[in-house]
Amino acid sequence: MATGTGLGNVVLFEDFNSDSPSASRWIETVASSATQNIQDKHGGWWRQVLAGDDADATLIAWELTWEIDEGFPIIMETRLQTSVAASSSIFVGFTDNNAESGAVVIEDEDGTLNTVATDAYGFLLEGEQDATWQAVGVDSDTDKTQAAMTGTTDAANATTQVVRTEAWPTDSGTVFYYVDGVLGSKRTSWVDTSLVLCPAVSSDDRNTAYNVDIDYVYVTAPRGS
Repeated sequence: MATGTGLGNVVLFEDFNSDSPSASRWIETVASSATQNIQDKHGGWWRQVLAGDDADATLIAWELTWEIDEGFPIIMETRLQTSVAASSSIFVGFTDNNAESGAVVIEDEDGTLNTVATDAYGFLLEGEQDATWQAVGVDSDTDKTQAAMTGTTDAANATTQVVRTEAWPTDSGTVFYYVDGVLGSKRTSWVDTSLVLCPAVSSDDRNTAYNVDIDYVYVTAPRGS
């Protein structure tokens, strides 16, 4: 894990080459029998393990230290893969709580959007419905209408993808969503840019066991005043 500055930027880069990222200010939350830990894959990966009993969930999140108004754009990029795309419920993005008690930020089981966070934005994969990544958000406890990134590559079993958001204060909070370098969605009036948020990756259980493997989490923004 590395934090610091480069050319006036604040940078967080976690490549999970330590057995205890929580010692580096990552906060780990699990529900039921879910587990998460480092994996012995090249360079270090983080694995979230869901048992398939509809009760497990996992969340790994940084501290609340990122505000769009104070340094923009805020960029978050994550390289990850799932073992079973059709059973995955994965959120990647920013949220207002780095230790949700149920380890879920946003999910959409059975077609009903459930935004546990009061303020959050990011990617959602709800594989039971569709393998297409969705742009999701909630602002002051008001849900945004999720948008499917139909022009991007769908998730697939054991296939690594890179998802990236860029958030700006323009147009009442604008977020650009990229999947594998392709712009999948631009959402305006999407996020309260005055809030301090944290990067997070969470996964929620469905009816089939699956693993989420995270290669790295990268966050950067210009230094604020």
